Amino acid sequence: MSEIIDNLKNGKVEITFKSLKSGRQIKEICSLHPSEIPNDFSFKQSSDSESILCYLVEKKRWEDINKKTIVSYKEIDT
Repeated sequence: MSEIIDNLKNGKVEITFKSLKSGRQIKEICSLHPSEIPNDFSFKQSSDSESILCYLVEKKRWEDINKKTIVSYKEIDT
């Protein structure tokens, strides 16, 4: 799962995950790249954590995604 964090830091990633609240599948474009997140927000993220904090590029908000709910992900060419 550390690969997805590296991909998020390097650009945009399309992540498909299952909502813990509704059970439906959600597909979002996410990033941790400094040019994509507001105010050059910076933090360290452990690959051992159960969740990934990422910025939803199109919705312009943060999302905490449980790693167990991730169905698929792919890098997006920018």
